Amino acid sequence: MLTALRSDRTASRSEPLGPVFRLYQSAVVTSDLGDGMYRIAVPLITLGITHSALSVSLVGFAVRLPWLVATLPAGVVNDRATPVRVMRAASLLRLVLLAAMCALAFLGELPLWLLALIAFGIGCAGTFVDVGAQSALPRLVRPEQLPKANATVQSAQTLLAQLLGPALGGVVVALGSGQGLATVAVLYAVTVVALGRIPSAPAAAPPASPPAGAASLRRDASLKSLTGELAEGLRYLGGRPDLRRLALAGAANNLSYSISLTLLPLWAVAPGPLRLPQISYGLLLACLAVGSVIAGPFAGRTIDRLGQGHVMRYGGFGLGASYLMLAVPSVPVVAAGLLGYGLVCIVWNVAVVSYRQTTVPSELFGRVNAGYRWITWGVFPIGSLLAGALAEGVGLAGAFLVAGALPLLAAVFLPVRGLVESTA
Repeated sequence: MLTALRSDRTASRSEPLGPVFRLYQSAVVTSDLGDGMYRIAVPLITLGITHSALSVSLVGFAVRLPWLVATLPAGVVNDRATPVRVMRAASLLRLVLLAAMCALAFLGELPLWLLALIAFGIGCAGTFVDVGAQSALPRLVRPEQLPKANATVQSAQTLLAQLLGPALGGVVVALGSGQGLATVAVLYAVTVVALGRIPSAPAAAPPASPPAGAASLRRDASLKSLTGELAEGLRYLGGRPDLRRLALAGAANNLSYSISLTLLPLWAVAPGPLRLPQISYGLLLACLAVGSVIAGPFAGRTIDRLGQGHVMRYGGFGLGASYLMLAVPSVPVVAAGLLGYGLVCIVWNVAVVSYRQTTVPSELFGRVNAGYRWITWGVFPIGSLLAGALAEGVGLAGAFLVAGALPLLAAVFLPVRGLVESTA
C-alpha cells in the first residue's frame, strides 16, 4: 500500500502543472521582474539626491516598513477572500502609486520625503501581493506538486527579479529615473492583466491535517474580529516549535540581508570602495540571481538527497559565510559572496516554503504564513535603520561583518528541531 501511494505521488509530481498555474506564474514573475527593477531604481534615485548613509537608510526603512505593518492584515484578508482577487486589487493599487512616482520623476519634482512616502504605499500594496501569492499556490496545484511548483516559481522569480531586474534597472535608471520607473509600471500592468485571466475561484487543494498535538482550528469570518483572526494564526504559529525556530532563523538571515543590501550601493557605487558606475551596480547585484538560477533547477533533487531537515538546519552557515565576503573591498570577492548567497538561499527557501505549505492547515495558512512573514520580513525596516547606525559607528566593512555573524549565530544557537512529517 505504501509503495503504491509513493508511486502515485511520484507520478503526480511529474505531471504538468496546468494552464492556471502558468497564468499564476506569468503574473508572479512579471511582478517580480518589476520588483527587481524597482528595488534597484529606488536606491539609485536616492543616491542621485544624497550620499548620506543615514538618508539612504531612512529611504530603505520606508521601502521595507510595509513588511512589518502590513503583513499580518494581508494574511487575514487573504484568508477571508480569494487570494488571487487580493493579488489583483493590490497589484492595481501598486500600479497607480508607481505611475504617480513616475510622473513626478519625469517632472523633476520628486524630493526625498515624497519618494519615501510613495515607496511606503507601493510596499504596502506589494506585501498583499506577495502574501497572496504563497496563499494562492496550494489552491492551484495538488499537495504533492508543491515542491515542483515552488521550485519552478522561485527559479523564474530569481532569474527575473534578481538577475534581469537589477541589470535592466541599473541600465534604465542610468538613462533617467523616469524611464526606469515607466518600465516597471508596464510590467506591473502585465501582472494585473495576467491575474485577471485566472479563474476567480479555482478548486482549493484538500486541507492539510494539523500535525499531532495541534488543535484543529476553524473560523467564522462573520463573527470574529480582525484581531481575533490574527491572534488565532499567531497562536497556531506559537504552538509549533519547528515553525518558531524556522521563523527566527529566517529573521536573522533577512536582518543580515537588509543591512547588506541597504549599504551595498554606498560600498559599490563610486565614490565607494568598489568604485563602480551606476550601470555596473545592477550587474554586480545580479550575481545574487546567478547562483539561484544555477541552483534552482536542482533544488528539489538537492533537498531529496540531503534531506529537507538538514537543508533547513544547516543552510544558515552558508548564508553567513556569503555575507562575510561582502566586507572585502574587491569586486570579484563581493561578486563571489553574492553568488554563494544565491546558491544556498534558493535551496533553503524551497525547503522551508514547501515544509510550511504541507504542514499548516489550509484554512489557517494565510494567517500563519502572514505571522511567519511578519517575523521574518518585519526585520527588514529594522535592518535598514540599523545599517545606517552601523555604518556611522563601525564603518561599512564592519557593518558587513556584523551582517555575516547573524545567520552563523542563529544556526548555532537556534537549530531547527521537532520537524513533522508532511500530512498533505
